Amino acid sequence: MAEPTPMLRQYLKLKKQYPGTLLFFRLGDFYELFNEDAIVGSQALEITLTARQKNTPNEIPMCGVPHHAAGNYIAKLIRKGFRVAICEQTEDASAGKKLVNREVVRVITPGTAIDEQLLEKKEPVFLASVAGAGEKFGVAFLELSTGDFFASQFEGKDAWPNAVSDIKSYSPRELLFPASVGSLVQQSFKDPQIFGYGGEKATPMLLHEQDKNTLSNISITLTQLEEETYDIDVASRTLRDQFEVNQLDAFFPNGETQAIKASGACLSYALETQRAAAKHITEIKYNKSSDFMILDAITLRNLDILESSSFEKASKRSLLGVIDQTITGMGARLLRSWLLRPSIKRSEINTRTSAVAELTDSILRDKIRFLLKEVTDLERLVGRLNLGTASPRDLLSLNHSLSKTPEINLTLSDARSLLLQVLAENIFELPEIQDLIANSISDEPPLNLTDGGIIREGFNNELDELREVSKNAKQTIASFEAREKERTGISSLRVKFNNVFGYFIEISKANLSRTPDDYERRQTLTNSERYTTRQLKEWESKVLGAEDRIKELENELFKEIRSAVTKETKRLQSTARALATLDSLASLAEVAAQRNYVRPELHEADSIEIKDGRHAVVEAFSDYPFIPNDLRMNNSTDRLLIITGANMGGKSTVLRQVALIQILAQIGSFVPAKMAKLPLVDRIWTRVGASDDLASGRSTFMVEMTETATILHNATPRSLILLDEIGRGTSTFDGLAIAWAVAEYLHNSQEHSAKTLFATHYHELTELAEKLPGAKNYQITAKEKDGDIVFLHKLEKGKASKSYGIAVAKLAGLPIETIARANQVLEKLEQYELAVFSDKQIIDAERGLEAAVGQAANDRLASQVSLFAVSNETIIDDLRGLDVSKLTPEESKEVLSKMKKDVI
Repeated sequence: MAEPTPMLRQYLKLKKQYPGTLLFFRLGDFYELFNEDAIVGSQALEITLTARQKNTPNEIPMCGVPHHAAGNYIAKLIRKGFRVAICEQTEDASAGKKLVNREVVRVITPGTAIDEQLLEKKEPVFLASVAGAGEKFGVAFLELSTGDFFASQFEGKDAWPNAVSDIKSYSPRELLFPASVGSLVQQSFKDPQIFGYGGEKATPMLLHEQDKNTLSNISITLTQLEEETYDIDVASRTLRDQFEVNQLDAFFPNGETQAIKASGACLSYALETQRAAAKHITEIKYNKSSDFMILDAITLRNLDILESSSFEKASKRSLLGVIDQTITGMGARLLRSWLLRPSIKRSEINTRTSAVAELTDSILRDKIRFLLKEVTDLERLVGRLNLGTASPRDLLSLNHSLSKTPEINLTLSDARSLLLQVLAENIFELPEIQDLIANSISDEPPLNLTDGGIIREGFNNELDELREVSKNAKQTIASFEAREKERTGISSLRVKFNNVFGYFIEISKANLSRTPDDYERRQTLTNSERYTTRQLKEWESKVLGAEDRIKELENELFKEIRSAVTKETKRLQSTARALATLDSLASLAEVAAQRNYVRPELHEADSIEIKDGRHAVVEAFSDYPFIPNDLRMNNSTDRLLIITGANMGGKSTVLRQVALIQILAQIGSFVPAKMAKLPLVDRIWTRVGASDDLASGRSTFMVEMTETATILHNATPRSLILLDEIGRGTSTFDGLAIAWAVAEYLHNSQEHSAKTLFATHYHELTELAEKLPGAKNYQITAKEKDGDIVFLHKLEKGKASKSYGIAVAKLAGLPIETIARANQVLEKLEQYELAVFSDKQIIDAERGLEAAVGQAANDRLASQVSLFAVSNETIIDDLRGLDVSKLTPEESKEVLSKMKKDVI
């Protein structure tokens, strides 16, 4: 193979420094990719793959994209899980050097995206990091575009599952980890594909298919870092330097080692990829599970908190989709964060609810929301300021937003609620920043800094003088063209400019005979000749010199202005957070007013009392009026509610609506009910629906039992548990036994007994209400009319007599013959009393489940024989309808043979 060119050697050297990335190498007006990067990039971007030295042994694959359109191409790669290193020319190519210097100025990864093409207005982009071993794991989450930074640590035998659940609830775009936890990470995030790029120490980039338990349709890119990055001393130093403190005690109260490691590695990676100080990351918040209601990824999915698994427009048909009436992106993200971690602090909840109550005043709310429409996403704008990517247009947008703060503060000046008063105190008007931007940035600056015209006239004397020189020189050159036309008599003569030759005179071939002797030939074209003169060279020097200095000076001035604005980061962040909070509160008030929600009452007791409660999501999207329901439960007399009723009657809806009302109350929202008195709940557990995990070798029933086991081991008396059809994934007897035992455990366990809503089709479980003092029977009512079922969707005390499953099957469109046969089999089954606890087997409550099971076991074989008899009823019916007198001997043998095969 031939020796690589100097340019290619430069590329290979940089590529070796950035393994695991696609290197976008700047060549003039293009970014080029070479070798394996070119092959992968061309496939991912669906662009043409070309080559240098094509069809030779030294062929080098390559592909490229225009630098002015690179953002969209890079965004496409990042969304597919790739990491992209941006290599720029760091010196002017016109300096006469054969090879200009190039450096990687930034590495863009899925978790460190700050470009608008990669950001969703209402969703955060989190970079996550995990560290730990054994029974202690730490996790960290950084939203680089806003500077939000969180950490947690989990301990005990469930430390890793809890860490994974926390990671999935944040839905990060990228997860960092050391090799020591690599196997755990890969086991917990499905089927990764490994992409390796050049370099002996290439860090594999792992991109997995969407996990069922993630809350977003964006997959997580898994990135392994060196173990040294997770060293406790290195991580601690990184955090101390960033926050400018000597100790981390203020952030990690108990010296949570694994959380510090994860946080330090997360921050280090962000700083390394961005090549910027990121001073907007001013603190890290340590999240303790005791500070908020825990909603794991399974519960978030089952309750359709962020998105629905049942509809195409998943994000709209969710609790967030219903209550998100925010105006700004930062308000939407804050409301989302409240839903992910509802507060467990009564004072915090009450201050929010009081603010929402005041904002239900439509005049006040409408005025605030009208002003917020003029406010940009200040959180992310501050991030771009500190990362050095904010544009002149960003500064104008900032100035316009700040210009609305006096009106917002005036609107809040008479606020009665404490939270609205506090928000007003934290919305800074910053008149000095407004004046600086207004006086310095032109009204319509270009997109690119290099295009000129950024700085307003009158802001800088030197710039104004240079512009005057440039303007006069251009006028002089225009006059020069007119004089030359007159002198030569060539009316088509033109004075033109390009980056290669500068200014030149162009004369067509037809007029070459008139060319003056003092013209110096510069270039010959097919239809014309290009010339210059001594005078033109002099004016060119003045013009180009002035224009080069104008661009240089404008760039310097803009950076100085941006730096001055960046110094106000803390007050800008305070303003952004206050406006985001105001937007979120106004959104909750808007929903409360539109949908007739009421203010809940949070009390010290343990009881839940709801009058005319409604399901927020079902109500919002139903074509029919929602039928409200009452519910009362507590930790003593009504802690286990066994709910029976018809299929499709609404059992699951009732379960979910109670949970959604509790969640809404604990984020400070009004709730869909006529009245709601609620306690503070530490966690909501759900076991509903059917899903498998075949990749890990777990059946639907195994997943059900695993989730149930987690609930039984971890629920507390302050929890709320929703169980829907426990035990339905196995045989009737096994399932019933498991459901009975689970219900008893949740009722009796001193440590794990919790308020439990238990929906079931095992009508035998209703006997628990006679045996357990804290168990109560409820039913979702339905009735039959002319052979059809009518769903009343009403929750009432008592137990349902049947599930109307065949009636629902009829509604679903099963063939008439199938429905008729199902009714026949059902009649026989009821006749033979196959149920474990039939009317002839009423259980004495004092004998308990053990005696009942013993009695049932004696009859089980007979019951199964009865089931066989029911199955053989078809053959008996055939015999009854058989006319033996008309059968030939051969036909008789054939009929008997068939019956023999069919009999059980």
